[in-house]
Amino acid sequence: MEFRTSDLIKLTYTDDGVGEPVILLSGYSGIKEEWEKQKSELLRNNYRVITLDWRNHGESMRTSKNLRIYRLAADVSELLTSLEIQQAIFIGHSMGASAIWAYVSLFGEKHIKKIITIDQSPKLINDENWKYGIKNVYWDNFWLNVPQTMRMHMNKIPLDVDFVNMLKQKRADNIFDFELNAPLLANHMEQDWRDVITNIKEPQLFIAGEGSPLWSYEYANYCKKIAYYGYNEVLSKAGHLVHMEKSDEFNRIMLKFLEL
Repeated sequence: MEFRTSDLIKLTYTDDGVGEPVILLSGYSGIKEEWEKQKSELLRNNYRVITLDWRNHGESMRTSKNLRIYRLAADVSELLTSLEIQQAIFIGHSMGASAIWAYVSLFGEKHIKKIITIDQSPKLINDENWKYGIKNVYWDNFWLNVPQTMRMHMNKIPLDVDFVNMLKQKRADNIFDFELNAPLLANHMEQDWRDVITNIKEPQLFIAGEGSPLWSYEYANYCKKIAYYGYNEVLSKAGHLVHMEKSDEFNRIMLKFLEL
């Protein structure tokens, strides 16, 4: 399915099932099909499941327009409005988590019941007072180290072969343009969401991979402490792609949190 945003960008999404709505938001360069195992589990448990390809991602339209985290948040808001969804559970991986925090910053919590964020530090650039950003990335070496970071293998546990082959085919059909999307990545890297997390009153679950190549999983414990109503889980040996690497364990944690 498709809808057109207020700045005239055509975005592709899925909307399946009935019941309480859950929106699943992928990370930078991610595609909606990455949520296959969460989607099937949520549908089995009588949730309505919405997935979205960001602008320039997956099957959505390619553009150089408005490549900013706050625009992604606005896209989510417009999608929920078009679907007449009054309240949803938000689940975001990596940059998808940042888009959720941007959504809260812009639109508040009226339409959010619960939030799950997956392996996403609230501040990506380290400084003398913050050590949970991307490993070895500071403002003075940002442009040197970030490209190297993006070439890392993000998973520590091998993914299911059939699942990987499906994702490879989907990506081959809709190739991600890293050069075109460099402004979005830079804008994502610049943000600091700690104050937003602190002020959210709805329940938040911070899930991290113990072996994430991007940052220390301790960021999730920090977020739990500053959140008004926070929980955290660290999945042992998992890398950045936590929900794909340990999908069964992730799904159990997800459903337990949703049932609170």
